[in-house]
Amino acid sequence: MPTPDLAAPDLAARDLATQDGAAARAAPCGLLQLDPAGRIESANATLCDWIGRPAAEVIGRLDLAGLLSSAGRLFWTTHLAPQLRLNGRLDEVSLALPDRCGGTRRCLVSARQTAGGGCALVLFEAERRHVFEEDQAREVAQAQTRAHWLAQIERMAEVGAWSWDPAQDRLQGSDRMFDILGLRPGPADGLDTLLDRLISEPLRGQLRACLAAPEALRQPLDLEAGIRTPDGALRQIRLFCEPLWARGRVERVQGVVCDITRAHDDRQRLWRMAHVDDLTGLANRHHFRSHLRAACAAAAPLALVLIDIADFGAVNHRFGADRADAMLQEIGGRLAALLPEEGFAARLVGDEFALLLPAADPDAAARGLAAAASAALDAPLAGVGGAVRLRAAMGLAAFPEDGRAPEALFARAKEALSEVKRAGGGADFLRGAMLARVGARHRAIGCVRDAVQEDRIRVWYQPKLRLADGAPDGHEALVRIFDRAGQISGPGDWAEALDDPECAALLDAAVLRRVLADLRRAGSGTGLGLGRVAVNVSEHSLRRGDFATHLLRALARAGVAPTQLELEIVETVLVDQRTPELVAGFARLRAAGLRIMLDDFGTGFASLSHLRDLPIDGLKIEKSFVLGLQADARNAPILRAIVMLAQALGLRTVAEGVESAEAADLLRELGFETAQGYHFGRPQPLPEPLPDPVAEVVAAPLRQGVSD
Repeated sequence: MPTPDLAAPDLAARDLATQDGAAARAAPCGLLQLDPAGRIESANATLCDWIGRPAAEVIGRLDLAGLLSSAGRLFWTTHLAPQLRLNGRLDEVSLALPDRCGGTRRCLVSARQTAGGGCALVLFEAERRHVFEEDQAREVAQAQTRAHWLAQIERMAEVGAWSWDPAQDRLQGSDRMFDILGLRPGPADGLDTLLDRLISEPLRGQLRACLAAPEALRQPLDLEAGIRTPDGALRQIRLFCEPLWARGRVERVQGVVCDITRAHDDRQRLWRMAHVDDLTGLANRHHFRSHLRAACAAAAPLALVLIDIADFGAVNHRFGADRADAMLQEIGGRLAALLPEEGFAARLVGDEFALLLPAADPDAAARGLAAAASAALDAPLAGVGGAVRLRAAMGLAAFPEDGRAPEALFARAKEALSEVKRAGGGADFLRGAMLARVGARHRAIGCVRDAVQEDRIRVWYQPKLRLADGAPDGHEALVRIFDRAGQISGPGDWAEALDDPECAALLDAAVLRRVLADLRRAGSGTGLGLGRVAVNVSEHSLRRGDFATHLLRALARAGVAPTQLELEIVETVLVDQRTPELVAGFARLRAAGLRIMLDDFGTGFASLSHLRDLPIDGLKIEKSFVLGLQADARNAPILRAIVMLAQALGLRTVAEGVESAEAADLLRELGFETAQGYHFGRPQPLPEPLPDPVAEVVAAPLRQGVSD
């Protein structure tokens, strides 16, 4: 309820005396008007209610002293009335008024002398005033609390409020707004206080022009911008504002400014994590794929170069991971430097990079990029003291000739890269003769996969004999594939399919399934007499899981003793990060009774340390040495040295490709123990078996590879 104006009792009394004084008569305070003699000329209903007397008993009949108690009358007569006559006024003095219930009502009295010599008084209950003051204090405290909360919210939300008066170019803002701008809180000269912080000059001009005509701001303005504080700090802000209209014009523009630096940095960090390779700073595979899709959608000619660093695994092993990472960083920087602004460089995975460049002649651009990349990689790397020069294989592709869809274009370049790597390096498109070779390989892979799926894989066996006495020394299992018409084909027709890891593993499993079934038959009194059978196992199968465990379990299921099997492994498995695991597996197999032979020894990667450290039983000499034994006299000393080395290490020696008695005699003189070749017998199939109910039990774990 509003508080009466205690400073104007004469006005209240005058209203009380008029016809329009109804509001004064019903006011929550007591109102009195006294004539010059001190009699009551008028009193409002509130006062009459307080003293419990009707107005007729008061007005014109009593003076103020007649309303008061004896103590109040004395105080009024001796103190208040003289003070009023002397000063012409009283301001909120305490006075006790008799209550209608026989008690007293403590009042605060304000009085003014009127022009006619009388006086007007306003009496306000002291208790009501106390409550009012408490309410006021409470409201002030609540307002202060709300202001404090607002300041806390601004700090936590990093938001500041601002208001701009266009007419006076006056900018006001909260303390937090000035703090975000890096300024001291206080009055600001104008809008430039805010705009001068913006880094972008075009945005600054656009915003200034927009606010210069605020009537055109029909919609709220919401934008993000970078700012620089007076101390040089960079921040990212979000600015929001809208016009406030009054009397048909924009009275002011007000809004908020939010410091989104941390959120902006977080977004940038997340974007980099999703799009940028951490090590090199180039685009990652995901970002490259996205950019390639966008570039192909633009339908402009495009050159694509995929780069694979040759033998980088060996570099990593030699120098360690930290120095190898430093090399990759330098490689990425060199490749990115080859591209103009419209080019795009990415690290796809490991040591594989991609370069993308829009060009009117994409073939020439791709070859030019490949040549520049080759030269850049050939320069000594600073990170390793100039000791390393790198070689690379590069697959090239051009849009739209090599593919219109991004997936097709990338696959074409990837296939070209694979072919170039097989050829030993360089850079080329997948076209012409290379494309024909790839097509033949794909047909070979399809041939092998179909043959495995349709159970058209067969195993033929070539005998091995001891050179000393001509006694049998087991057989080697050789793969043959029958086509759907029943025609047989040898490895020469589909050998390229073995470069495919999945295809090689499927073929290994099918061959091993056949061999285990045949060994079971050979051990069941059929008179087949296979002896120990040597089986070639590709490096792709050896690198799949725990090969040794799965093979031993498969032997146990088939009921075949481990001593009946010999594994021939190629030398390339020795140059691999998993060599220690393979060595442990070979040791388990040998301990179980299997024999491990190193195949095609003399032409691959095997070193003397491998012969010393690997758990192998013997060496099988690459047949080119045997076939050329009589034609080239240099072969004999090499073979003699190999035999002497093998004997010194306790290893067996096997020669393959023996096609004449003369070659057999020479090998015997050189000290070879075992030999095989057309001179001793051609590969032959075993007689077709009768139905074997165990065959399916043996085959089940081998259909998808040597596994549980």
